[in-house]
Amino acid sequence: MAPLVLKRLYHAHGSDGKDYEIHVYVEPASHENAHIERLAKVCLADGGELRVLSKRHYEVVATGVRLEAHDPGAI
Repeated sequence: MAPLVLKRLYHAHGSDGKDYEIHVYVEPASHENAHIERLAKVCLADGGELRVLSKRHYEVVATGVRLEAHDPGAI
């Protein structure tokens, strides 16, 4: 398995009033002459598990805090 690569990070605001940093990791691979990336993990900066609810909306699994990223390019 290839090492995970941090592809993007987004800032999000939580329902608890705090700000969070969301990290998006991909697993790079190559097939013939094509470079392919597979979405591998979406988590908090500290590695905390996130559930993706919808585009730009997440939930922290451990606490139930809802997050919203304001970047239009966020997953």
